[in-house]
Amino acid sequence: MLLSLLAGLFAPTVAEIDRLARARDVVGLTALLAPLPTGVRNPFPVLRTGGAYDVGKFGWKALGLGSEYVVVSTPLTSEDVGEVLLRRSGSKFVYIPEGESLGARIVRHSIDLRFVVPQKRAELTDRLTLETTGEGSFVLRMSPAYRVSAITDQGGKPVSFAQAGGVVLLRKGPKELTVRYAGTVDLPNYAGSISDTEATLVNDYWYPMIARKPAPYDITVRAPKAWTTVGQGERVSDDVGATERTTKFRMDLPVVYFSVSSGPYKTVSVGPYTAWSPRLSEARMQAQAETYAPIMEFYGKSFGPSPFAGFGALDSPQYGGGALEAYSYATYGGFWGVDAHEPAHTWWGGIINNTYLDSFWNESFAVFSDGLYHREGPIGDVAEKRLAFASEGGAEDDYNQVAVQYAGADKGPAASSMGYGKGAKVLGMLEQWLGTELVVKAMREWIATHPKGEPGDWPDFERIVTRLAPGKDVKGFFDDWLRRPGYAEFSASRSADGVELRWKGSRYRMPLEVLVESSAGRRFTAVWLDGKSDSFALPIAGAKLVSIDPWRKAVRKVAADEEPMSVAKAVEDLPKFVDPQHRDWMTEMSGHGVTRTLGDPAGKFIVGSPETLPAMKPLCE
Repeated sequence: MLLSLLAGLFAPTVAEIDRLARARDVVGLTALLAPLPTGVRNPFPVLRTGGAYDVGKFGWKALGLGSEYVVVSTPLTSEDVGEVLLRRSGSKFVYIPEGESLGARIVRHSIDLRFVVPQKRAELTDRLTLETTGEGSFVLRMSPAYRVSAITDQGGKPVSFAQAGGVVLLRKGPKELTVRYAGTVDLPNYAGSISDTEATLVNDYWYPMIARKPAPYDITVRAPKAWTTVGQGERVSDDVGATERTTKFRMDLPVVYFSVSSGPYKTVSVGPYTAWSPRLSEARMQAQAETYAPIMEFYGKSFGPSPFAGFGALDSPQYGGGALEAYSYATYGGFWGVDAHEPAHTWWGGIINNTYLDSFWNESFAVFSDGLYHREGPIGDVAEKRLAFASEGGAEDDYNQVAVQYAGADKGPAASSMGYGKGAKVLGMLEQWLGTELVVKAMREWIATHPKGEPGDWPDFERIVTRLAPGKDVKGFFDDWLRRPGYAEFSASRSADGVELRWKGSRYRMPLEVLVESSAGRRFTAVWLDGKSDSFALPIAGAKLVSIDPWRKAVRKVAADEEPMSVAKAVEDLPKFVDPQHRDWMTEMSGHGVTRTLGDPAGKFIVGSPETLPAMKPLCE
């Protein structure tokens, strides 16, 4: 009995916590926590599920931080969960969320970065300007790949600190700190990577942060003499020395996520729009740069001016697949052609920041903006594009796992599905209900009025929509679609004077479009489901056809027999052949049914030129 009581008075050792972390023992780790405040989520389930972008795949471990703290650590990639910080409190541990600033904030960075390519090493000095309130300790967070060697104050006096993983603990006091640190950078396709062909600090916390609050910065980058450096913001200078090339950038837009890359890039510019690549042809690079003018001009007119003079695209072999916004440019693992998603992040994630700790709202807005551009943009017939690029609302099973507004990175893969999927589709339904003009006006007003340098989230946008749409049940709509999991499930049948709905599960407040076809022709009618009634009146007497949600805009399960024929799907299933003289064309098709020999061209998707591929000549005549 005495031993049991004594055991309850003392918190477990770091070694015991480490054993639980390595085993991903969520139950055992949760038992160590002091009661969590209302609204604070348990940090440990993600050890089992993995983060939204696979944080945790390299395993977890526990490290002591001074005598009072423990860090549950793992290699990090950006826009995902961070390390877990715990403070001892008797026999329990108090969880300190990453969004907790502990009374400190970075006002501005001034960074000096040197790439030491042969050692795959980045050496950095960051002069931080701080604002602090109160006394006590605070923490800087960065990737655990970097080790701090020294911290000094504005007078050059050493400042005491402790580091475990990527968490650096120090006391408040100085308003300026100079932090010297370095790390081996070798996680291609996940975080930063340095090799003899490219140095890229993308998807990497290579800079100190506090509570993922945005900050502006200046940076000086020292890279191999023959390499070009691509950075955020405006380039201030670019000087070639005897052994290295020094490039300076000024990034005055406060952002959470920093990017910089150096490599043997070619550069092609079309006005203020630029493409960089070490491997693609200049013609392909020019074509990529040309795509951005109509996109950025459309967004500027729709949402407000960009804070940058132009925009760029970096083709990074080390980055792998996908793309990452950098607000004044984007990093791609191979160019995508017309991409309106990453440029949209200049507004959604750049001008209004997102930490990704609470939700992936900005991905929803970027996906919606991409669709908006393809429907309403300057190229092509708008009426036809509104049909061709209608926002489809088809639901996925994981929409039942978590509500959109609460789907932060700790919710694992479901967070991505809520951000890129359901959240964007909900914005599509909002547009269907309130109209394109009002939704775009709300987006523009949010950009214009949101406090600079403060992260935003769904409730900020909801407040603006509520004010612009008086008399509409905006709160009810957002309650149903953002603050609870799930999607609409119903069947429909004709009634004497309209349509009868049979709900499977909860009712939803939502717009629906109904197509009625009769001898008099076709008509489309917009109806509003108030979440209470199971029917709506509609003159359908004599109708030959009544189609509910014919464009599949509602967030609901779409039956297989509702799917129309798709040219894209048909092409996807065809064998593909790329002209050997133009291997840099359609590189994104690599591995998707690509054949090395043409043979009979019938039934194949062919990318080439009749000037270099004779078999194409009769096909082009």
